[in-house]
Amino acid sequence: MSSVGQTIFKLAYEISPIFLVNPLIPIPVPLTTITEALDFPGVKNNEFFAHFKPLPNSTLQEWQVAEYPFANRTIAANAVIQMPLKISMLMACPAQTDGGYIIKQAQISAIKYAIDLHIQNGGVFTVITPAFTYTNCLLTSLRDITPPSEKQAQIMYQWDFVQPLITSSNLSAVVGSFMQNIESGGQTAVGWTQ
Repeated sequence: MSSVGQTIFKLAYEISPIFLVNPLIPIPVPLTTITEALDFPGVKNNEFFAHFKPLPNSTLQEWQVAEYPFANRTIAANAVIQMPLKISMLMACPAQTDGGYIIKQAQISAIKYAIDLHIQNGGVFTVITPAFTYTNCLLTSLRDITPPSEKQAQIMYQWDFVQPLITSSNLSAVVGSFMQNIESGGQTAVGWTQ
């Protein structure tokens, strides 16, 4: 991979893979606008406050099959329910700049307050990974997972997201399609994607 390709990969998947998407603001806002706002020494030294990577067990597809007897394979194929997708990201953010722990606490506090405000205003998230871009996600938890063996406290955080099956913007299209399938006797698997 070329150095330009490596730089793009690093920026997209390691430095800025999480975007705040608010119905009131037409442009998604990268989380780095918050994390780097107070990191003047880091920006000067081309160091970023946090680095991200996807954690194992993210889902690309998940279906639940009904647990009752089926008359045949066709009926069995129609008795599946799509489940929400889940993605977890690891954020590593050790104190590393001239401001050390003081700047780090200010940055983590800024992230918390910005996310609180974002969620309270109906905002959702877009999470970009090398395998898939998860849109319209809800943040379900942001928690410290730093191992006790680490010398610095609170340097690893797990972001847990869920991608709901349906959003209000495509509700009427999904319901209309589902009802047409029922009326015509077609396949009626439940669950929809973005």
